[in-house]
Amino acid sequence: MAALLACSGSDAAPLPRPPETREVLPLTGLDAGPAAWIAFVDEATGFQTLDVHDATREIVHFDAALGALVSAAGSAVSGWTVTGNELSWSRSGVPFRVRFGTEQGERRAFFTEAGPGTICDLRVYGPEQLGISGTSELPPNP
Repeated sequence: MAALLACSGSDAAPLPRPPETREVLPLTGLDAGPAAWIAFVDEATGFQTLDVHDATREIVHFDAALGALVSAAGSAVSGWTVTGNELSWSRSGVPFRVRFGTEQGERRAFFTEAGPGTICDLRVYGPEQLGISGTSELPPNP
């Protein structure tokens, strides 16, 4: 069963940043074939990326063929629909969006709540187990 916390500007203390990783391990939790990663495009600059960062700068990907969010450890959570940079999850009534910013001199995509635009913290606890919590952080230097 998936855990979900509303993502809207909580006052939670920031979590420490883990080291960044770009390696995505084989999927767990779904009958997976080859991944069909979704590329997100910054309309303002043309920048494209497969990597979507959360509030702790962990990277997730979205697999179009499986309709899944996939953690760097390879755990997949199904029920995701991606339309352009808009994200919706069948287990949540909260709309999400990929927004862009520049951090440490590089362009990045961030997982945000659609309304206020704040970056969300994602916790993939295992296959089909996802927690989403809010922060007050906006994507840096849009």
